[in-house]
Amino acid sequence: MDTTKLKKTIIPMAIVMLFLLITYFGNQWYADTFGNPGVDYSYIFKGFNDSVPFISWHIYPYIIAYPFWFFTFLYVGYRSQRNMFIISAIAIIAFTICGIWYFFWQSDVEAWRVTSGLFIDGNYSMPRTDLNFTEKIVMWIYQSAGPRNALPSMHTISSWIAIIGARLDKNMPKVNKIIIYILALMIIIATQTLKQHYIIDLIVGVILTEGLYWIVLKFKIHKFFGHIFTKLNFKFNLQKKED
Repeated sequence: MDTTKLKKTIIPMAIVMLFLLITYFGNQWYADTFGNPGVDYSYIFKGFNDSVPFISWHIYPYIIAYPFWFFTFLYVGYRSQRNMFIISAIAIIAFTICGIWYFFWQSDVEAWRVTSGLFIDGNYSMPRTDLNFTEKIVMWIYQSAGPRNALPSMHTISSWIAIIGARLDKNMPKVNKIIIYILALMIIIATQTLKQHYIIDLIVGVILTEGLYWIVLKFKIHKFFGHIFTKLNFKFNLQKKED
């Protein structure tokens, strides 16, 4: 492994993760603290939403989302600094848009989670006491992150960014590319079957990410971010001038 290449990914990855955490958990805190339950968007494509089953075992691909994004980012950045700049730019802009949207137009999926059957008499404050191991993990996810920040889905955005990273690398080994595609799509599907998001959250997440991908390339925004990351790498001795 070339540690020189790996070092170059540290600052971009750290900044992207910081934006993700502040956007998501910062808005969760704000919504809980100031009592902003948000809007229930189940009425959009309601027929589809009503047809989605609850599949508890989908929690397993769902809970690997953060390490999956982390290692995919490292892998994409290790193989190509340019591609790392592109997905970093998309992520930072997308998370900024999400943060602003959640702050002013919060969404809520509490009623959606209740349809999972994990609660007594449809009461969100009364989880069942006979949950099996897998269902307990789902409940832990429900309780650790409130039913907000739904539209657009950041799990969908982050997973689609991983797909874009794999798409950008024409020389990536096919097996690795397929693994990234499969895991990313499994996480996206799980947002629906775990009652974490409505279908509109998924659709907007994909459209936003693909739109930003086109904008970033069209206007070469990744070069601006690349310049900032490179300067920071120089400052912290993570990259040499000749690299």
